[in-house]
Amino acid sequence: MTDAEKIANTVAAHEAADQAELEKLRAMSIEERGRMIQAACRAAWEIHCSRIRAGLPPIPPDPWPESTIEFMRKHAAKFRKAGES
Repeated sequence: MTDAEKIANTVAAHEAADQAELEKLRAMSIEERGRMIQAACRAAWEIHCSRIRAGLPPIPPDPWPESTIEFMRKHAAKFRKAGES
């Protein structure tokens, strides 16, 4: 097997695993998803606090993706326009 084939197989395996994970998430109830999000947020907060206690600076947040910013612009413009009428 060539290196290119090994890489292609690895990529395919990751894609299959990602798809399986998405299917699990889609099968979850809103309550289950909420608990998962709360657990992730709690873990992030604990990591943040431990960094501060260790004297490390906080991790700066990643900027929002342009698609999110554009969505918010359109949404805000729509509501501004609705408020004018």
